[in-house]
Amino acid sequence: MRKRITSAIVFSLAAAIGLSLAGQLWVSSETADRRRFSQLADDAVDRVDAKLASYLSLLYATRAFLAADGPGISAETFERFISGLDLAERHDGIQGIGFAATIPAAAAPSVADELSARYGRTVEIWPPTTDQPVRTPIILLEPQDQRNQVALGYDMYSDPVRRQAMDAAATTGRPAASGPVRLVQEIDENRQFGFLIYLPVAAGDASAASVVSPPAEPGFVYAPLRIGDFLEAALFQKPQPAIHVEVFDGEAKPENLILASREPLLPEIAHFAVERELDVAGRQLLFRLSPTENFERLGSNYPAALLAIFVLVLAIVLALLSLVQSRRLEAVAALNEASERNLAQKDMLLREMNHRIKNSIARMLSIARQTARRAESLEDFTARYSARLQAMAAAQEMLTRSRWGSAQIGALLSAELTQVFGEDEESCRLQGPEVEVDETVSQALGLTFHELATNAMKYGALSSPEGMLVVEWRLDGKDLVIDWQEQGGQAPDLSVERAGFGTRLIDMTIRGELGGSIERRAGEGRLAILIRFPFAERGKPQPVPGSRL
Repeated sequence: MRKRITSAIVFSLAAAIGLSLAGQLWVSSETADRRRFSQLADDAVDRVDAKLASYLSLLYATRAFLAADGPGISAETFERFISGLDLAERHDGIQGIGFAATIPAAAAPSVADELSARYGRTVEIWPPTTDQPVRTPIILLEPQDQRNQVALGYDMYSDPVRRQAMDAAATTGRPAASGPVRLVQEIDENRQFGFLIYLPVAAGDASAASVVSPPAEPGFVYAPLRIGDFLEAALFQKPQPAIHVEVFDGEAKPENLILASREPLLPEIAHFAVERELDVAGRQLLFRLSPTENFERLGSNYPAALLAIFVLVLAIVLALLSLVQSRRLEAVAALNEASERNLAQKDMLLREMNHRIKNSIARMLSIARQTARRAESLEDFTARYSARLQAMAAAQEMLTRSRWGSAQIGALLSAELTQVFGEDEESCRLQGPEVEVDETVSQALGLTFHELATNAMKYGALSSPEGMLVVEWRLDGKDLVIDWQEQGGQAPDLSVERAGFGTRLIDMTIRGELGGSIERRAGEGRLAILIRFPFAERGKPQPVPGSRL
């Protein structure tokens, strides 16, 4: 669990640092493009402002012309002047330049007659009636194309939107723009909103602030502009900016929208949109400018995305390396633990070997003494003693082989007793069914039988000639039970029995290795040892690590 937590911490830290760098790269790229588009929007609004300035210069020039020659000039003279301005080629976007005279409302019929005579066709002052004391019919308008011909005679002061702008111009003596209107020139299907810019021919005094009157104001030079054509001329000439334009009369509300260009937006960076206000002859227009599909981003999200992917891959690699390193450290720790365990096992084996050697020497001395007591001559002693030593060697060989495979308990017990007692088995009786045990059990029981037999020979019943050993074994349910009984001789006092290496080895083998129990009982000339351990799960031979099946 700890190594997983460490790997998770490494991954989190690496990913957090890398993604932070990727985020900063993305933000810097976004910021650079946003600033570039903001500059592009400012340039676009500056174009509009410059175009308006050029239109105002035309109105000032026309006012100077009329102030010099008087508003009563002929239509031909006015036409020559406007033609010299070359509106179509040099000032596209403006519909024309005209003059609206300020007349009393009652003078409308006589002015209509003058207009009809001037233009050689019937020109009426319209609308026919008005609730205002004065009227401002259009008496001059060039160029005289089909659209502008319709506007002649129109009383602009009769319209509240136009009247507000004309009053503002008369009051301030400066150009004033009207609100969005439908121009009277809109006679075809491609209709647009428009606005008009008025410039008084003579500046008004304080008495003319609320009502335009002929003595104070002879009239207004004005220019009608279609908003769509105007912005097309101001913005969408080469080089054409990659912007989408929405124009609002005042606040950015749907009801105030007067124009939206047709260029498709780029949704991914719609948040780049900016708003700019522009003063159009005293009227505030709001421009909302957004990037279109033609906007080329100098920055790109790909480097940030690639950096993020690289960082995540690097974080995964670092986490895996951390995990591998943790596992390697665990393997080293496990190896050290195994080494310590092997050293402990080797120490145990050395102690066991020392113990067995000492027991073997003791057995050989005991066999020599017993053989000597019964031998009739030196040759008889030598033959008997040699035979017993050979029997011990054969039993040792059989026990050695049993450690690498299965063995019968009876054969294992007989071999071990023969190794201890030699050929003298008259004092031993073995009884039990054929039970085959695996190598683990055979090794454990071999050690146990060896220690018990050695103790019986040294200290138990078999240390005296009249002693007797009875060993019985049986299966009791899922357990294997071995009953070791020594009869005759002096029984040991278990309350003061010394717990030597042999006793500890037996307890460690039965209880620790086989998971069983061992019980010792002593009486008059009798010692009983009952061994019990689970056997059902050991029915099949279990492989020993490093052995071959």
